Amino acid sequence: MDSIINLRALVLALGEASDPPWWRTKFMNDVGFRFLERVYPRAFFQAALNASGKAARDTHDRSVGRVGVFHLFRLPPGLEVDLHAQFSALSNDKSASLMESINNVSLLMENLRKLGICEDTNDLITGAVKIGVEADCYKLETFNKAASIYFKAFENGKQAFPYLSKERDQQND
Repeated sequence: MDSIINLRALVLALGEASDPPWWRTKFMNDVGFRFLERVYPRAFFQAALNASGKAARDTHDRSVGRVGVFHLFRLPPGLEVDLHAQFSALSNDKSASLMESINNVSLLMENLRKLGICEDTNDLITGAVKIGVEADCYKLETFNKAASIYFKAFENGKQAFPYLSKERDQQND
């Protein structure tokens, strides 16, 4: 769960900081945190993750669709429930460590690169990119692969949206 939360936070911050931004929110930075801290003094970081995550989910949905697919910001319902519980229980130490790097794009990119260790990091893939099926949502390698795709996209100023399909491709069976 921590890897998914880290990946979401990194992609959210980089998506807002990109030129052009992937979505039009500004919650994942110091100014956004200060704004949200007035309304949610004990949970402003979680509020930032949720608000930016909604915009990221909508952007991903427009690219990959909503029916029969999953992506970093729309996972199977059971996994989303578990993630929401993790978000709610996010410790101040964990929040602080994530927030330390939020305004430093090179540090965000380095952290994203570290999450994305897999063999195909040299390939630049843009747009909607299928990386597996629903069952793969429970494998760490899936999120490593997604991190690699996001890293290359941010590095090259492109947009990429890794996703998983609900069912196996009949052609590949």
